[in-house]
Amino acid sequence: MQFNEQILEKNSNIIKSYTSSSVTVVDKKYNYNVIVPPEKSVVKCIINIKNFKIESIVENLDNNINFIIIALNNTGCLNKTPIILELNKLGIGAEIMNIGSACSSHNILLSEKRNFLSFFLFE
Repeated sequence: MQFNEQILEKNSNIIKSYTSSSVTVVDKKYNYNVIVPPEKSVVKCIINIKNFKIESIVENLDNNINFIIIALNNTGCLNKTPIILELNKLGIGAEIMNIGSACSSHNILLSEKRNFLSFFLFE
């Protein structure tokens, strides 16, 4: 799906489009698991959905992050409650959502200049 153009900071990691197996950030397509910050470089993510551990998310956070998005094709494959509760204990809000919703939410948070990370887990 293609998104309409939004006016954001020049160095913002806006999501331009997505499929069930990829996300296009600015003008680069990623067809593997990635962590997308509002700015800076997109990072390859080694988190595996089948062996998901909250520690894998926590080790990628810095002090400024107050919200994370975890994007999956099948949101039913994870037990969301322990993940959200553990992140809430750290003062971090979290949402686990499908790829399309995550892309829209990412761009909205980007326009609000929020401190967040988006984890896109395709595999």
